[in-house]
Amino acid sequence: MKKTKKIIVNTIVFLVFQGAVKNLYLYMNMDLIRDRIKIKRRMLGYTQEYMANKLNISVNAYGELESGGTKIINPRVIEIAGILNEPLEYILFGVGSERGCEERLKSMEEEFLKKIENIHTQYQIQIKELEGANEELKVALKTKEGIIGVLKEKLPSY
Repeated sequence: MKKTKKIIVNTIVFLVFQGAVKNLYLYMNMDLIRDRIKIKRRMLGYTQEYMANKLNISVNAYGELESGGTKIINPRVIEIAGILNEPLEYILFGVGSERGCEERLKSMEEEFLKKIENIHTQYQIQIKELEGANEELKVALKTKEGIIGVLKEKLPSY
């Protein structure tokens, strides 16, 4: 079961990195992610300089990660979780237990399914509206063709 959880979390992180699930950012509170990292770093007595050295980046770059100047969801978040000795799912979602992770993933799945259903409904409404507009245009076209036909009969020289 733990292997499955790791695969799911790592897949989500990979998809976010690849930009495949852009809306996933909406479900992860970036401020909370940064706060969890900062709090854990301070609890361990690590400085930003220490973290930057471990990540092989500048102190400025690390400070930007914690302050929000740089997206926190990037490949470094896995390294940060390792340095802080915290599971990645805790850093990302605030859950450390398998049950908590499953509950959060289930909640996200339900939210995504609702959004998909909502988008589908909106799409169906737009299709019906466009079909109605298309029928109106067809009627208008037939009417105009009829008027043109009558005018041609009455004015054969044109």
